[in-house]
Amino acid sequence: MPVWYEDVDTTITSEFRAASKFVYVYPESNSHTPLGPNWQFGPCFLPEKSRQYMDVLENYEVRPDDIWSVTFAKAGSTWTQEMIWLLTNNLDYKRAKKSVFERFPYVEFDLIYEKVEKNVIEYTNAMPSPRYLKTHLPAGLLPKQLWTVKPKIIYTARGLKDLAISFYHHMVHIQGYKCGLDDFLDAFLENKMFLCPYHSNEKDFWYLRNEKNILFLRYEEMKKDLLGVIEKTAEFLGKSYSEKELFKLADHLSFDSMKESSSFDLAQWVGTKTDFRFIRKGIVGSYREEMSQEYIDKFDEWTHEYNQQNGTCIIP
Repeated sequence: MPVWYEDVDTTITSEFRAASKFVYVYPESNSHTPLGPNWQFGPCFLPEKSRQYMDVLENYEVRPDDIWSVTFAKAGSTWTQEMIWLLTNNLDYKRAKKSVFERFPYVEFDLIYEKVEKNVIEYTNAMPSPRYLKTHLPAGLLPKQLWTVKPKIIYTARGLKDLAISFYHHMVHIQGYKCGLDDFLDAFLENKMFLCPYHSNEKDFWYLRNEKNILFLRYEEMKKDLLGVIEKTAEFLGKSYSEKELFKLADHLSFDSMKESSSFDLAQWVGTKTDFRFIRKGIVGSYREEMSQEYIDKFDEWTHEYNQQNGTCIIP
């Protein structure tokens, strides 16, 4: 895909242990998407080694029976992945004990992490069909075949303040971010944080949500009515189960159950040891425990203005 790069001030990137330098990656266009050639895609704040990665990703071979889980980081991707995988694998809880990172790999893992035990692109290319693939990248940076082959895509959005707090803890414990919460939130608001901006990431898929091969979910909807979301997702995937089976799946997908599972241990893939739980709290509104009123107001105003300008319904 045609992209261009903008260097980022080293005073920002020095706060990360996991990469020495970051850049903004701007898609020039992605005319393959249903959004059309004139759609303005946002940039993405990525490690500098993305310069060598974008061509590989552009030409990544997509299969018709792939299933893609697309989210911004900490928007509920692991939760959604487990739901998708079990619904399409006959609720095989025994096989689901295998690491989700092997069953449902993160396509750009090699781009994000420095110490990776496997080459994920090679790993996914060798996977038998159907493949289950996760990405946090915005629509404009995804493989061009995604829009022509049209596999099933499930996008999950999340309220921004809860996401930001969860993302902060992830960055500190997994990516080695060195600064405090307020500094992190300032960087997030300025779109100078890893994978940012969030707004345009969700906006693209909000406007793609009526495509037949795309399902748009919200984290808050999953928390409020998990069984209903499971049923909707099963229908989208062409699967049908009894009421008893669906209730059992909902119980398996409860946060208490998933937090205790070793299937979601990231350390074995990044080659580090940490006590940090990849699945942390999962409580809607828990940002109030850590975010000051000043930053609550900033996030609310920032997102309200974006929604007004772009016709989106992003939850601040």
